[in-house]
Amino acid sequence: MNLSVNNFLFSVSKTLYHYFCYIFQNTQMLESSEVLEAMRWRYACKKFDAQRKVPQEQIEDILATLNLTATSLGMQLMKIVVVTNPALKEALFKHSYNQHQVVDCSHVLVLCRYNTVDQTMVEEYVERSVSTRNFDPNSPKIQGFKNMVMSTVSMPEDQRKHWMVNQVYIALGNLLTTCALLKIDSCPMEGFNPSGVDEVLGLTERGLSSVLLCPLGYRHEEDVYSSLPKVRRPISDFVLDLG
Repeated sequence: MNLSVNNFLFSVSKTLYHYFCYIFQNTQMLESSEVLEAMRWRYACKKFDAQRKVPQEQIEDILATLNLTATSLGMQLMKIVVVTNPALKEALFKHSYNQHQVVDCSHVLVLCRYNTVDQTMVEEYVERSVSTRNFDPNSPKIQGFKNMVMSTVSMPEDQRKHWMVNQVYIALGNLLTTCALLKIDSCPMEGFNPSGVDEVLGLTERGLSSVLLCPLGYRHEEDVYSSLPKVRRPISDFVLDLG
């Protein structure tokens, strides 16, 4: 291959390199803009369109995102319960201070915490970690990690409950963001009777307690709240930058 051809190919390669760098950089900027747009678009939906259903593949994407939520020690001491059955939704409605979102939405996600942590759960988690990451189960590092995780078993009950509830709220943040990016409406709800919800869904016998409800679906055109501007403090007041 002569020198002129080599120079030509080098020039083409260089041009393509800069082109793809440009595309990548602008794609990153676009994605950042899309996130902000999605956050401005979302709101706590007050009235769902009962005729519209979220496609199952998008529900699966949402659940996969929730499964990737950061949790303390990676233990995932929570479970997401999915409710679409009209009779169950009607029963939840009675324990949700008659908030119609629970009935009219496409899916109700019930974000739950475990009621306890025991030695078996810890051992299963450590074994899963070792298997997934191909670690030596007898290494001092793994044994030290197991001892640290095992300390959660003896944690005072009130402290453990508070610890697990906090992690469910981290999952809620992921849920709301994912839904906004997919243009799916949501309504996070603390206003419900947990014991009533637990009874309706048989959660206690499953070792679970409800923490949050989050109906998902699509906003009704008559929901006046969808077009109201957000009321937020200025960034300069919201953020304290200490340098």
